[in-house]
Amino acid sequence: MRERLLKDIKAFYPAIIAFAVYNIVVRKIFHAYCPFLIVTGFPCAGCGMTRAVFYIFTGQIKRGMDLNPAAPMWILFLIWFFVNRYLRGCMPKYIKTVLAVVVLVTFGIYLYRMINFFPGSPPLVFYRNNMISRLLRRMKGYV
Repeated sequence: MRERLLKDIKAFYPAIIAFAVYNIVVRKIFHAYCPFLIVTGFPCAGCGMTRAVFYIFTGQIKRGMDLNPAAPMWILFLIWFFVNRYLRGCMPKYIKTVLAVVVLVTFGIYLYRMINFFPGSPPLVFYRNNMISRLLRRMKGYV
């Protein structure tokens, strides 16, 4: 188990470093993390996921579900993935299918929430300091 985990960390080391740098820089500049939110101002299907998972793990299930109802599915998928990858040392052939289903259900939940609850409480809010708005304000100033 340990060898597989270390091998994966070593293989993804550049991505892990890039992710950490992105996190620091983007949060300092935009005070947000999601690239879709930063560019468009609209929340993405994963917005609120980290906080939702945190709340679910700390027993605040309703609060987590309010942030992102897809979180329990992702928790179950990731547990299943890690058990197979690191404890059992194998990957089921249908893992991509399971992941695709989780992604599609997540996107379906996102569309439903955007149609019925946007704008609303976080994370279903519009980020006014997005890059498109900034660009349009600058362009308007030059016209």
